[in-house]
Amino acid sequence: MAVQATKVREHYELPAVVYRCIEYLDVKKAWLEEGIYRMSGSFAALDSLRKSFNTCRDFNLLKISLPPDVHAVASLLKAYLRELPQSVLTSQLHQDFVRVVDYAERRDRVMELGRLVSLLPLANYTLLRALTAHLIRVVLKAPINKMTLRNIGIVFSPSL
Repeated sequence: MAVQATKVREHYELPAVVYRCIEYLDVKKAWLEEGIYRMSGSFAALDSLRKSFNTCRDFNLLKISLPPDVHAVASLLKAYLRELPQSVLTSQLHQDFVRVVDYAERRDRVMELGRLVSLLPLANYTLLRALTAHLIRVVLKAPINKMTLRNIGIVFSPSL
């Protein structure tokens, strides 16, 4: 499924599955859950969620009578990113993003990242922005959830 394939509302380029997963995880305060994104949800729950999104496109997780486990929803978000046909950072820009870590000066890294992000297609930019905002909330609670910036990087960098 391409990044722009589904939308929650018109003129909002965030895929419904990403929007609904982040919405659910934020409402359920999943950032307080130890190992969020490191521990996997059950295969059965993940498979059920995946089928629901494949059927409905926009499936509101907050309106399910039996709410799913936050780890299953986090696993769905990771699976969606992993299964995208093209990287969120795009194959054309990926190596440029990787090279930024070699910049000696923080100011130069920030400037180059800003430039590269501005070159992303709108759908990719919107997804990256929403995901980053969510993951910042997770990292800010690292003393509770054990998901440091390094751990988040290990989990998400292969998918981006």
